[in-house]
Amino acid sequence: MADKLDLLYLAAAGRNLPSVRFRVLPFVAEAQARGLKAEWRTVPKTAAGRAGFALSLPRARAIVLQKRLLTGPELAMLRRRGDLVAFDFDDALWTCHPNVTDPQQRERTSRRATGGLERTAARVDLVVAGNSFLAGRMKSLAKRVEILPTPIDARVYLPPAQRPESGRITVGWMGTSCNQFFLPEVFEALRRIPDLVRLFVVSDEPCVFPPGLPATFLSWSPTSEVEHLQAMDVGLMPLTDDEYTRGKCGFKLLQYMACGAVPVASDVGFNREIVRHGLNGFLVRSAAETVQCVERLARDPDLRLSLSAAARQTVEEHFSLTAAADKLFSWLGIMRASYWGNYKY
Repeated sequence: MADKLDLLYLAAAGRNLPSVRFRVLPFVAEAQARGLKAEWRTVPKTAAGRAGFALSLPRARAIVLQKRLLTGPELAMLRRRGDLVAFDFDDALWTCHPNVTDPQQRERTSRRATGGLERTAARVDLVVAGNSFLAGRMKSLAKRVEILPTPIDARVYLPPAQRPESGRITVGWMGTSCNQFFLPEVFEALRRIPDLVRLFVVSDEPCVFPPGLPATFLSWSPTSEVEHLQAMDVGLMPLTDDEYTRGKCGFKLLQYMACGAVPVASDVGFNREIVRHGLNGFLVRSAAETVQCVERLARDPDLRLSLSAAARQTVEEHFSLTAAADKLFSWLGIMRASYWGNYKY
């Protein structure tokens, strides 16, 4: 068919959801830049809204369902619209955020999502997982599983032209308000070195800062995101160690690193595959270790500069959008012949 799309992404939510911003929109734009016909659409949240949704979709060589779990009939209709259907996900959908303590809610989430993942894996041609932990969960369920870390466009996320000289370094955290859950212990520990650091938090909702710690809160927006990242000398990513956090794909670290902030991250999950301790950042196991690393960076500007450069290099060499698109498009069977030379085996 002449009007068949090459690539159609179906997203779980709107364009400001992180997984849509970084695992949908960049690949659609990259496909279009390569001369492919590519679009994306949001899957309706309600069953009534989805009733005729699949039938209204254009046919496509490849359809990627991003993190939305559908019913069996909905998946069957989707299959009729695409030559190849893939499921992409970057979170441990079968478990809850650690701030959810109600055991019944956790059990309902697990049961519903596990059934949805099993149903989806059985009906798609390919599962694309954001890290090895997520892929491991799907290996026994799907015909084919590939790992694709969330890439970052290093042409957009850049270090600042220069950093202002100051007696304190800027220690930053950026994230959604639900993940402020991980911050209080680290904030409290940073009170030990108030003369060396100023804290910088960017989120969709304000957080509570402990007294005696120089701190600034700024509301997140897509237009100021890069500017705020560039203001950070050090980027924090504290996490608990559980199934939810092992499913995280470390994108916050890549944002920090691309913009030249040295990552100080919990020694958990995929963080270990991004950060090489002492070479491009630090992996820590406690709030006390976090403060030790931050203090070391504050007192040693040469170390801070070398780790910042190594962090940026890590992003450029291993997490670039171009290389990720090469891999994904080859798996989906939509790679244009002229682009095979870019593929990294």
